[in-house]
Amino acid sequence: MKSESLLSTKQPDLATYLFGRREAILNNWRTVCEQDETLQAVSGLSREEFNDMVPTILNVLGHQLNNEQPENDPIQVASEHGLHRWHKGYTLRELLKEIGHLFHVVSEEVDRYQTLYSTANASVFTQAYQKLLHLNQATVEGSAARYDEMERTAASSRADTLQSALNQLSELTRRRNDLLRVSSHDLTSSVGIAQGAAAMLDLENQSPEERTQLMDMLNRNLANLKTMLQSLMDLARLEAGRELPLISRFDVAKLLRELVEDAQPFAAQRQLTLLANGPYELLIESDAEKIRRIVQNLLVNALNYTSAGVVSVSWGEEDDYRFNIAVQDTGPGLSSSIVQSMVGLLKPMPESALVFDSRQLPEPAASLNSVTPKGEGVGLHIVKRLCELLDANLDVETAPDKGTLIRVRFSRVYRKMQ
Repeated sequence: MKSESLLSTKQPDLATYLFGRREAILNNWRTVCEQDETLQAVSGLSREEFNDMVPTILNVLGHQLNNEQPENDPIQVASEHGLHRWHKGYTLRELLKEIGHLFHVVSEEVDRYQTLYSTANASVFTQAYQKLLHLNQATVEGSAARYDEMERTAASSRADTLQSALNQLSELTRRRNDLLRVSSHDLTSSVGIAQGAAAMLDLENQSPEERTQLMDMLNRNLANLKTMLQSLMDLARLEAGRELPLISRFDVAKLLRELVEDAQPFAAQRQLTLLANGPYELLIESDAEKIRRIVQNLLVNALNYTSAGVVSVSWGEEDDYRFNIAVQDTGPGLSSSIVQSMVGLLKPMPESALVFDSRQLPEPAASLNSVTPKGEGVGLHIVKRLCELLDANLDVETAPDKGTLIRVRFSRVYRKMQ
């Protein structure tokens, strides 16, 4: 009865039949692709994402079956489909298999049409299969060509990225050599002064006052030597990756108050006002010793190289996940070479959040009149490495003869990066 009903029904042409079966074709295509274990990305795509340009490709087939000029170039349409699949993470093999499944499903619909309408002229099916084969070839050509283009573009981009990384590594090596050269010069200078003071102490014609001055000079330079050597050793350990975070729960506000209190005699000696401001208690989970060293290095730099005015240490919560510590001074400002050496970590904050007048902030390549004090570069490099170790972020503002603000943003609960 079913076949008789079909024979009594007006026979649609093949293009009309395939259009009427459009949704079934697309659904069957997705089902086949989902059953193919080699196609991993299908299940993560929505209906619209999965179909992409395929309805347009089927429209092209309909026009060709009716011997009409298609509105779209099938190669161009397939090229857009290949680009889409590239962005969705398909491999070229997955793309071609998916196209193969599509045309297999369409071929099955042509077979079904031939079964349903057996009185159709055989030449219709011969021509249909030829056009289907040609469209399949055009779809593969367009999709694969675009995919190949994206592969070559990505390879070129990877090469550029690698070259950029090599350039950065070369620049880092150059700056590290500059840092070691300056540090060696500082060490040599301190040793020379200490040797000179020691030699003069051997002279018998020195007055008690002169001997006292020479002893003070000797002690200061020996202390400088100890500090610089300790800083270089700290930096060497960090560069070698020999330090790991030791996480505990502690009150960082108490740690900061103690640091400021311990530094008050030195600030008084320098005739500087040293202030602290922040909540009385701030419990976090992090590495107390490394946070102490970060702030201590910033604080010592600020006190050493500020000749007059104020040094301020402040801290506070930003949200439920982060807190910050800031050290600000009224010193000469950081030199452009120091700022450039910290590119990628110490960077200007958005203008809306600036403390200094934005007109005073230097461009990355600007030449400042501010000085680069001895040992400052080593201290900031130690800060940089310790912040990297704790996954902390740094902001810097600096202006000639205005001062410097360095803010460090930490996670309230440190989680080791995998």
